[in-house]
Amino acid sequence: MQPHSVWDSVQRVCDIALILLSLPVWAPLLLGMLAVKMVLDGRPVLFRHVRLGKGGEPFVLYKIRTTPVDFEAGPGDWSSESYPPRTRFGSWLRRLDIDELPQLWNVLKGEMSLVGPRPEMPAHARRFSSALPEYPQRLTVRPGLTGLAQVRGWRGDTSIRHRLISDLEYASRRGAALYFHILAKTVAVEARRAAESD
Repeated sequence: MQPHSVWDSVQRVCDIALILLSLPVWAPLLLGMLAVKMVLDGRPVLFRHVRLGKGGEPFVLYKIRTTPVDFEAGPGDWSSESYPPRTRFGSWLRRLDIDELPQLWNVLKGEMSLVGPRPEMPAHARRFSSALPEYPQRLTVRPGLTGLAQVRGWRGDTSIRHRLISDLEYASRRGAALYFHILAKTVAVEARRAAESD
């Protein structure tokens, strides 16, 4: 068995263990945010979108909805500072990445990992693959809730080429040390963003 294959199995165990151990922290937060979302913005409280997982397999990704009720995302929409439109509460959720919490369900289902390249929409993946022939190589690993590109600042409306370089570096270097480094860095980044939003 190849070292990466061994680590991929161990990583799956780590994902589940960490989610279950942190359940007392994230579960009340998620339920509280869903309740506030329903009161302030109404239904639907969840956003569902098709993304590509390991091997290019499509799956339904979950987020807390941050956009107005009457907004419907298109299959090729690209997020930026001004798009899509967000409710006041949705903007706050997005700024602190709390809207991503429902993806822990995707991790438990095995469609994602806590760490890996962020999953893209099929239309974006096709476009990026045409411009960057090595792009599909990022699909050799499970997509993640956070990743090496994200902790380096390549998130949102930033360079796809630089994001890909980090994603491919993660795929080739993945292991326990990098996994826990990215998780620790993510916690530090999110704590700093929370402090700055006060």
